[in-house]
Amino acid sequence: MKPVVYGLCLYFVLSATDCFRIGSLGSFLKVISMIPAMLMLLDIKRLCLRIHPLFVVNYIVGLLAVVSIFFSVDVDVTFSAVLTLGLNLLLVFSLGSFESYTKHELDAMKQSMLLGGWITIILMLFMSDYTASGRLSLRLGESIQDQNYINGFFLYTFSHHAGCFFENRKKRHLLSAVFIFVIVLMTGSRGALLAFMMTAFAHICITFRNSRHFLRNILLTVVVMLLAGVIFDIVLSFLPEAVAVRYSWDYIAEKGTTGRTRIWSTLLDHFSRDSIGRMLFGHGFGTCRLVNTFKGYVAHNLYIDNLITLGIVGAVLQVISQFMVARLLLKHREYGLFAAYIGMIGMCMSLSLVSYKPIWNVMLLTLAIDISRKERASGNEEQEPLP
Repeated sequence: MKPVVYGLCLYFVLSATDCFRIGSLGSFLKVISMIPAMLMLLDIKRLCLRIHPLFVVNYIVGLLAVVSIFFSVDVDVTFSAVLTLGLNLLLVFSLGSFESYTKHELDAMKQSMLLGGWITIILMLFMSDYTASGRLSLRLGESIQDQNYINGFFLYTFSHHAGCFFENRKKRHLLSAVFIFVIVLMTGSRGALLAFMMTAFAHICITFRNSRHFLRNILLTVVVMLLAGVIFDIVLSFLPEAVAVRYSWDYIAEKGTTGRTRIWSTLLDHFSRDSIGRMLFGHGFGTCRLVNTFKGYVAHNLYIDNLITLGIVGAVLQVISQFMVARLLLKHREYGLFAAYIGMIGMCMSLSLVSYKPIWNVMLLTLAIDISRKERASGNEEQEPLP
């Protein structure tokens, strides 16, 4: 394998350390991300920029974010947010499009992402934090990972095992998926629960699409749904009351989405009263807190966040980018990544995931898979044949 692949594998394995801060350097994962970037430069003579439609769409988003500095409601906030976005774009599109990877190397990256999910869960169990009303999360030093965000770091791991179970019915994959489902419930995140349910539903749809055994698939789906319901009730009976109650209909009816709908309505009302210019191009990247008159909260919705900060143009480009990623993964039959990405899209509806590493990681892999397989198919690379 090329040196850069080892660096990427390390980056995927340690993705959950994103919350850990190292003084003025910032996130520990930011430091780790420099490793594959530097290793890629060791092979600089072979590097070649491959222009990809996904690259173009996200480049336009980045350009729009940069331009928004000049009309932002707070230049400093937007400038800082643009730097973060720029680093993500640079990492994803340099590592995803400058290199061409073999099937073995791509598989190693996916296995690293799978392992990274399990490492996240292990760290959560041994370095637990329950300060948020008994909700499980990860504490690294003085840093605590958000209970909602932490789930995304093992969403692909769940997707992989769920997909393998639907494909070959092996019990170990079912047990792994069930165990991860229990961990999700322990975090008390309803948004994450919805995301995992969307991932499971995506796998069910894929199973029906690829198999002619319609009745058997119906029976399997019913069994899985009943099993999930039983496990849900059992786990809730053991969880702290403050966590278990979050999943009750009474709590949801009383608390709703814990203020999210109020935030969304406030921001959308603000948007409806904006000038045409603000509607089209927003108030400046990263300024959602400043625009939100309801206690200055983040949008808790990536689509509304982009609508406010980058306008209709930015929000549409985001949707186009997500559609392209999903379409490419489905095209290449990367069902584990596809189903996980569908779950992440679900998370985008309740969280502001502007710089969320799991989403960027899937985009990186998608870009690498599409470019590498196209080059192998066209014979530009003397590597193993297209599977």
